[in-house]
Amino acid sequence: MNPLTGNLKRLLPVAFAIVMGLVAVGLMQNYLAQQRRLIEAERQKIQQQMKEVYSVIVAKRDIAEGTAITATDLTTQEVPKQFIAPYATGRTADLEGQVALAPIAAGEQVLTNKVRKPSEMPLAATLSGLMPEGKRAITIQTNAITGVGGFVRPGDTVDILWTVQLPEQQGGEKVTFVLFQDVNILAVGRQMIGKQTSDQESSDVYTVTVALAPIEASLLLYARNQGDKSENIQLSLRARNDKGEQVNIPVADSKLLLSALLGEQATQPPPPPPPMHRVEVYKGLEKTIVQIQKD
Repeated sequence: MNPLTGNLKRLLPVAFAIVMGLVAVGLMQNYLAQQRRLIEAERQKIQQQMKEVYSVIVAKRDIAEGTAITATDLTTQEVPKQFIAPYATGRTADLEGQVALAPIAAGEQVLTNKVRKPSEMPLAATLSGLMPEGKRAITIQTNAITGVGGFVRPGDTVDILWTVQLPEQQGGEKVTFVLFQDVNILAVGRQMIGKQTSDQESSDVYTVTVALAPIEASLLLYARNQGDKSENIQLSLRARNDKGEQVNIPVADSKLLLSALLGEQATQPPPPPPPMHRVEVYKGLEKTIVQIQKD
């Protein structure tokens, strides 16, 4: 056998392996380049989506289950398109006045399928299930005067004022205290938060059920039973954007009223009268005593 032919036969497998290796390296490089292009395209796509943001309504504070949602419970947040949850909305009007079917955490997107109109709430819903945790329900009787003309509705917040006559040793004057502020209205008559009924109170006298801490409920019961008139308890309706605000309000009495109307001078004691001279004036036999102011 020709030695050259033998060497070629021995080198042929080596050459074949080298060629196949080069082909494999080329295919691998082509695959990696293709993967890099796909990753870059996906990265650019994500970047583009991140630039596409939309205004979405989220909870401004924790919203308990069964709570009627108000505008103050909501805020607007810019959210990238791919992070917008199904049933999210950008309109406050879609959620205001609705009742939460489940707890909603602060910052969470408020979804339209997680709320219901009060009239659509399950009939099995109970007042105890709609009450804030740690509160107690207590009912007071109101009328068109003490109940803000009947315009208080379930889900509103009110201040509760108490007018009482002080004992004689304390002046015997009638004064007004602000007992509690920012009190949740759970029900008005038979209409409760999260559950609407067609039965409306036809009388000018109706009941209002509020949510209070246990000690507050006791104090309200005590105040309600003082005096002979039901008008000693008065509701003061708060604006929706005033929810959660606490104001320092002094006891209302005659001194506070005069101070508000006349300023600081109302709280100052009146100046003493100027000294007077007593002068005797005679007309014939008739004597007259005249008081003359001293200079």
